[in-house]
Amino acid sequence: MTVYRALVGFVLAALIGIPFAAAMARSALWRNLFEPIFFVGYPVPKIALFPVFTYIFGIGAPSKIAFTFLECLFPIVVMSYFGFRGIQTQLVWTAQNFGAGRATILRRVILPAALPNIFAGLRVALPVAIIVVVITEMIGGSTGLGYYITIWTTHFSFANVYAAIIVIGICGLLLDQALLLARRRVIYWQQEAA
Repeated sequence: MTVYRALVGFVLAALIGIPFAAAMARSALWRNLFEPIFFVGYPVPKIALFPVFTYIFGIGAPSKIAFTFLECLFPIVVMSYFGFRGIQTQLVWTAQNFGAGRATILRRVILPAALPNIFAGLRVALPVAIIVVVITEMIGGSTGLGYYITIWTTHFSFANVYAAIIVIGICGLLLDQALLLARRRVIYWQQEAA
C-alpha cells in the first residue's frame, strides 16, 4: 500500500510536472507567473499543509497521494525547467535550418536535450515520495508501513519497527534501480560516469 501510494503520487507529479516545466521554459508569461511560486515554495516545508489535504480529501489514501503529488511536483518541475532552459539555441536553429517542424524539434531536439535533467528531477522526487507517504501514514492512517511503524513503536516491538524500516529502504533501492534502468534505456547516448 505504501509503495502504491508513493508511485501514484510520483507518476501524477511527473505527468503534470514535466509538461508544465516545458511550458514555463518556453513561455515568458508562464515563466513570470509560476517561476516565483516554484522557487519560493520549493524550500518551504509542505508538511504544514497536510491538515488541509486531510480536510479536503479525507484521512484515507487520496490525501496521502495528493500530498505526495505536491511534494514530488516541486523537484520535478524545477529540475525539468532547468533542463528545458539549458538547451542550446544553436541546436534548435540547426534543426530549423534542416526544415524540421515544431513537433519534430520538440520530439527530436528539445526533449532529448532535457532528458538528463528530467531524470535527475525524477530521481530526487522518487525517494521524497516514499518518505512523504510513510510520514503521512504515521500521522494519520490505518494501513501502510508508516502506520505499522507507529503501532509497533507504541507496543515497544522494536524488531518489527526495524524490519519495516529495512523494507522501506529495500523498496526505495529497488525503485531507484528501476528508474536508473529506465534512464539507461531512454538516454542510451549518454554514458554514466564510472
